[in-house]
Amino acid sequence: MLQPKEVKSIDLKDIFAIVLKRKWLIVGPLVVISAMAYGGTFLLKPKYESTTIIWIDKPENASRELASIVGGNRPETRDEQQSRQLALRAEITSQPYLYQLIRDLKLDDDPDITREAAKAREETPEYSLDQIKYNLLVDRLRKEIGVSFYGLDQMKITVTNTDPVMARDIASRLTEILDQEKTKYEMEKILDNQSFADVQLQKTEFYYQQAIDSLNAAQARLTKLQLPESIASETNRFNIVSWIDKIGLERDDYSRELNSLKQKLADFNLGKARLKYNDSIVELRTTIDQLVSTYANMMEKYTWDDQNVVNVNIRINNYTQYLEEAIKAAAADQYASYPANQLDMLQRCFVLEETLDIDNSKQKRLQQSLDEIADRVNSIPRLQSQISELQNKVADARKYRDAFRSEEATVGILSEQAKERTKYKVIEPAQVPLVPVWPNKRNIVIIGIAMGLVLGGAFIFLIEILDNSFKRVDDVENELDIPVIATIPKIEKLRR
Repeated sequence: MLQPKEVKSIDLKDIFAIVLKRKWLIVGPLVVISAMAYGGTFLLKPKYESTTIIWIDKPENASRELASIVGGNRPETRDEQQSRQLALRAEITSQPYLYQLIRDLKLDDDPDITREAAKAREETPEYSLDQIKYNLLVDRLRKEIGVSFYGLDQMKITVTNTDPVMARDIASRLTEILDQEKTKYEMEKILDNQSFADVQLQKTEFYYQQAIDSLNAAQARLTKLQLPESIASETNRFNIVSWIDKIGLERDDYSRELNSLKQKLADFNLGKARLKYNDSIVELRTTIDQLVSTYANMMEKYTWDDQNVVNVNIRINNYTQYLEEAIKAAAADQYASYPANQLDMLQRCFVLEETLDIDNSKQKRLQQSLDEIADRVNSIPRLQSQISELQNKVADARKYRDAFRSEEATVGILSEQAKERTKYKVIEPAQVPLVPVWPNKRNIVIIGIAMGLVLGGAFIFLIEILDNSFKRVDDVENELDIPVIATIPKIEKLRR
């Protein structure tokens, strides 16, 4: 009856000997994979990260008695704090914020994104080029922007981009947009009829300086808002409105003609025919969109009948004619086998679709510029009224300050200014990053070394599993069941 073979324990010396014997199986993969990992880092496009840290401060400016009346002393619960942080994080990456960021930094004027949107419009012709561009940019920005919090009063905005300057600009401008938008909805009322004593002189000094700063800021905004009389005039705005209406009437005519053509094409089973854009069409469409952007941006610098505006309009019309010819040529190539009457209808249909999109873009951009001009013109009277009110508040603040300084005031003074407003202060502005955060060469090389060691160990293990030779005297005795009388040692080299 066969006896089961004795199972022997693993000897660490044997393992070490095997590794030493086959050391090149570890060294080879280790060197090759590490070198490949290090060399591969030079092929990866680097990404840069710019951060800004904002301190969220909510000062308690009111006296204790008044704060107890208005409920300003109740601290936030933890759930309220977390909800406020989640809402703020979602607000920063919301569409209104990102749309404003795109407009301010003119990200939609990038030829690459315009070209990408023009290509994407082949699949979704029902959307305009502007809509596709904004959707692409919003998706890209949401991947690049990160928002985190340190405790309850510090927020960190991180932007990752392949362009270090653009990463800095996005972080800085997003912080400015946050402050502007929050300022619109936060309380800025002056609380009167508060009793205070002589020890509150320092507070009155603070509020006086705040009133001076607010007045200076309002006057600076007024200077920035004011437009030349020729641009802000009713005549100039009427001319722009007339041109927008003309584009609208032209669009209506084109839409009716397009609908009629599509009904006729449907009779030939060509109602869903699509034109494949070639490079010429994409380049012409990109150029036209850039000219439309330039065209609309000039409204705040030149009057409608200025020669510079007229020249850009002429260039748009010329490039539109070139685009029409390119579309007809592309349609003729793609639908060459169709009868002449069907080919003519297809060419006209494709031209009308692109012309309608261009008119939509022109009308939208011109309306935006017109709205901005109207907002600036309409904001001036309100801002002048605000400046007048701030001047009165400055005078009142100076009166109270001077009264306390001269010790002429008494406990009978029952009013003080206070602002109840959340303030966002940048304590660490965004900087242009000098070193990319990705790829991390050190980590990639370490991973390469680890993979080389694992692969080398796997090679050794596989070779040892497949090796059926005898390695020890005990292996021979166990296999043959006879004792070994003598062994001849392996002579590495002869010594004299």
